Amino acid sequence: MTPMKWLAAVLAVLGVLALVGAIMYFTIPAHSLPSFLGPLQRVKAHRKRRGEAAIALAVVLWVIAGIVFYVSNRSPSQAPSTPSQASS
Repeated sequence: MTPMKWLAAVLAVLGVLALVGAIMYFTIPAHSLPSFLGPLQRVKAHRKRRGEAAIALAVVLWVIAGIVFYVSNRSPSQAPSTPSQASS
């Protein structure tokens, strides 16, 4: 596996983790959230903005992972080339 494919895989996994975090923000009440998501006392609501930010981060990571994966799979023959001039 090439380093570019490893980078794409790591970015994709980070995107999945960001999506899991977003789901946690949307489904678990703020007073019940795990401590690694940040403290929030005296609030009994969901953290909508942080959930939306986590979804946006997941999408951005997946787009970057897709671009990196596409670039790493492109062979030199698929690269754009200049047309050769016909000799007369």
